[in-house]
Amino acid sequence: MPTRSPFHDFDLIKTYFREILAAEDVALDMKYATTDNFMNQDVYAGFSRCFLAPLAFEMFSKARAELRAKHPDLQFLIWDTLRPRSVQAQFYSHLEGTPFQNYVAAPQPGSLHNFGMAMDLTLQYKGGPQLDMGTGFDDFRDLAQPKLEQKFFASGELTEEQLKNRLLLRTLMENHGFKVLDHEWWHFNALPKDKVHGHFVILE
Repeated sequence: MPTRSPFHDFDLIKTYFREILAAEDVALDMKYATTDNFMNQDVYAGFSRCFLAPLAFEMFSKARAELRAKHPDLQFLIWDTLRPRSVQAQFYSHLEGTPFQNYVAAPQPGSLHNFGMAMDLTLQYKGGPQLDMGTGFDDFRDLAQPKLEQKFFASGELTEEQLKNRLLLRTLMENHGFKVLDHEWWHFNALPKDKVHGHFVILE
């Protein structure tokens, strides 16, 4: 566990990003502030607050409103949002040279998480359990990839319920401008990379 939180520049965070708080329609389980992640360590030094860039915050607020109106028994469960680029570098170094390196963006020019323009999340019944998506968070198997869902559905490795649950999450997010990453069912970008790099504040 790092002795100093990578979120130490809190004045910048409060100025340029907006906080999501736990509520009836949102639960937080910030995985990188725990040891329950692919790094097996708390890389956030216990910092478990959740921030987004204002544009992404407003987009997600609309997704929340749709969830409340159409699925009042469910809530979003957020695993990661704003992530410092210093942590991105740790992730990239950890996976570089492995078959899984494409799961982590290079620290230059940076992941959209570093701009508060990406979200890792799922759906759960209020207070749990989570909807079955076929894999958990940060699962590096092909089964987690949206682009391969029809293949795994045809083979029976992805059930109709699991696919339906993924599509529900995707519909809620994409109805309000987010786009799912083609190899991570839980990862949604608020804008394309070329619309973010050089245009929004990055958290170092």
